[in-house]
Amino acid sequence: MSEPAPSAADPPRKTDPMAFLSIIRPQNCIIGGLTVIAGLAMAYKMAPIGADISLYLPQFFFGYFAYFMIAAGGNVVNDIFDIEVDRINRPHRALPSGRMTVRQAWYYVAFLSIIGVILAWLNKPFGVYGPLIVLIFIVVGYAYAAKVKTFGLAGNFMVAFSFAFGVFYGAIVYGEVIGHPFNIPLPIWLFFVTAFMILQARETIKGAEDVEGDDLRDVRTIARVYGYETAAAVAAILNLNGATCFVLVLVLNFASWDLWPLMILGAGIVVGAAITPLTGPSNKKRLLIGSTLDKIGALVGLIAFIVIPLYEVFFLV
Repeated sequence: MSEPAPSAADPPRKTDPMAFLSIIRPQNCIIGGLTVIAGLAMAYKMAPIGADISLYLPQFFFGYFAYFMIAAGGNVVNDIFDIEVDRINRPHRALPSGRMTVRQAWYYVAFLSIIGVILAWLNKPFGVYGPLIVLIFIVVGYAYAAKVKTFGLAGNFMVAFSFAFGVFYGAIVYGEVIGHPFNIPLPIWLFFVTAFMILQARETIKGAEDVEGDDLRDVRTIARVYGYETAAAVAAILNLNGATCFVLVLVLNFASWDLWPLMILGAGIVVGAAITPLTGPSNKKRLLIGSTLDKIGALVGLIAFIVIPLYEVFFLV
């Protein structure tokens, strides 16, 4: 498997320090890190051991930033392998615009990965599972960018899984501290499925948005292989499944009914994301609206999943 050649890929432009910020797509890392906080908080709610939640602030801190660093490194790796595609789809990005060289990007990946592993270890000094999960994240991110992304559906699966798995990571971080690292309660599974479905739907819609650029790497997205209509239908099914699992958190009494407006809001936005691409499967504007609604819906759901356990801890005592 060949990697992009630094000398051939980079226009001769001066390096822009801001490129080191933009290439990691910090907004995505910030949101992704919240999945760790959600998983840790929900694990605490479902399996409290009598200790005040404030005692676990180091786990919240190190878990969040470990995920942030690994996600950031994964975004850089993705841009390295996607440089030629991005010349068409997103020429403003750091690498295709020449604001950063490929060599600098690889050094940056190494730095971010090392920091991520160290932070994971600091969650619980001499702990095994946290650093091991982080190392798996690193391997998955490289495999996705280097090859799996071109498989289309499998690549989408890997992106959605990597994001949603943050909630499991948070639960394992808490579990390792209390001596039960793999005690994963049902609401965390429901949130995992919700996040996975929504992110899988969003990746499917983005595949329809990027058909032209994906031709360069022969990325076999649903839209390229089976057409825009099929992609819109698959995204709709995934979104509706995600919304259903999200509502089940409320129906099964894992969340206080006081929070129903937040739960319904998140589910409603995701339903909108399911419907919008169906009204114009090849319409770039409709696709953009659909993928944006998915992103907003996932964020609202994530906020809800953080609020659910903290609301009970602080207000229903």
